[in-house]
Amino acid sequence: MTSPSTAPIGEAPYGHRARIGYTSPPLTTEVFPFEFYKMAPAGVTLVITTLAIVVRSKAEVDQSYDTSMKAAREMAAAGVDIIMLGGVPINLSRGTAHAQQMIQDLEAELKVKVSTSASAQARAAKALGCKKVVVAQPYAHADTDRIASYALHFGCEVLGATGWGSAFNQIGRIPQDAALKMGRELKRAHPDADSILLPSPHWPTVGAIDPLERELGVTVMTALQAIVWHALRRCGVTDRIEGFGRLFREF
Repeated sequence: MTSPSTAPIGEAPYGHRARIGYTSPPLTTEVFPFEFYKMAPAGVTLVITTLAIVVRSKAEVDQSYDTSMKAAREMAAAGVDIIMLGGVPINLSRGTAHAQQMIQDLEAELKVKVSTSASAQARAAKALGCKKVVVAQPYAHADTDRIASYALHFGCEVLGATGWGSAFNQIGRIPQDAALKMGRELKRAHPDADSILLPSPHWPTVGAIDPLERELGVTVMTALQAIVWHALRRCGVTDRIEGFGRLFREF
C-alpha cells in the first residue's frame, strides 16, 4: 500500500473538471470555502477573491462592486471556467437590468462564462418550482424584511421570514443547527409554504438541506447550494450528487 507521502502525483491539475471563480463579499470569508468543498465533486476547485464587506455600508457595497470587476478580469486571466459574482446586494446595487447587462458585457469582454449569486438563485428557484416560500436569514432581525424581499426577484411569494440575529462579521460563529431550527419554526408557522430559502452563502446551511426536505416535505434552496449547482451545470459538470437536496439530486 502506498503511503500518502509517497503516492504518485497526478498529471491533471486539481480543477481539471472545473475551476470556479467566486468574488466573496465578506472581507473575512470562512464558511463559503468549507461548505463549497463539501458539495463540489472531485476535480472541481474554487478560485476566490474576498471583497470589502464588514458592516454592509453603501460605501463598502460600492467598493466591493468595483473590486469584483477587477477580480473578474484577473480570474479570467488566470483561466477559470466561470466567474460567479457574489452578493445579491452587490449584484443588484445598480438595478436588475444593469446586473444582466453587466454579465453580458463581461462575457463579451473576457470570453469566460459569468454569472451572479442573484442569477444562480433565480435559476435554482425556477428549476425547483419554488412558489410560496419562507426565508431564514442569519443577520440582524432588522434586516429580515430586506433580505426576504430578494426572493421576489426569484419569482417567489414570501409567506414569512425570520433572522438569527448575527452581526455580519460573526456569522462564522453561528451554530450548525441554526438553519435547521429556523426552518422547522417557519414551516410550523406557515404550513402552506412549499419551500424554505436560506439566503447568504456565508453561514452554516449545508447540513440542514436534506433533513428539512425529508422531515417537512418541502424544497430547500440555499444560496451556496444554488451558486455551486449553477456554476457546475454551466461548466458542463452534470453529476447527480446525493446529500444536498433535490437541486443536486434531480437537476
